[in-house]
Amino acid sequence: MPSLYETLTWTIDEPGQPRTYVFHGGDELLANGTRVPVRRPDDAAMPYANPHAQHDESRVVICLAAPDGSPYFYVDRTNDPMRPQPAYVVAANGGLIGSIAVATGGVKGVFSLMSGRSGGRFTLLDAQSRPLARFTGPGLRNPKAEGVLVDASGKEIARVATDHSPYNDRRRRRTVRVHAPLPEPLHTLVLALVIGVELMIPAT
Repeated sequence: MPSLYETLTWTIDEPGQPRTYVFHGGDELLANGTRVPVRRPDDAAMPYANPHAQHDESRVVICLAAPDGSPYFYVDRTNDPMRPQPAYVVAANGGLIGSIAVATGGVKGVFSLMSGRSGGRFTLLDAQSRPLARFTGPGLRNPKAEGVLVDASGKEIARVATDHSPYNDRRRRRTVRVHAPLPEPLHTLVLALVIGVELMIPAT
């Protein structure tokens, strides 16, 4: 079975707690996504660990790691109600790989989203904020439709299918199918795409 970076199709499940993810190909475990505790500046004076930290959505950091625990990368998003913040994709050594950001698509895109005809639109950007790809999710009218990922030229490069997770009716299962091998950093950004999009949605 290929590793996460070698496969063209993978499935992401949310098995239990919000903000936890399991990447697999069939019955083969490819990676685990787990939330990393983040110490807030105002916690510095606390003599004990914040018992509410797991419910604090002001900043969420997910570590995607190989089955042996070796980190592949991190997805880091700060929630700002005044201005949508991107989800940053950060290498294990701390270097910025790129980001996943909300893209409204102008007045036409907003109207399409509000009408339910299409879902959210997200842009995948490299470390210099140059757009590499655009993802459009399914709309409310047809939530089972596949999301579509296109590159900067508009060519379709992947699709994302959504279903209920077999672990929990309130969780989702996403299956990503990439049509052909991708160059870096786009490859890693596509691996991070589902988590990045999930971090834009309130945890349930």
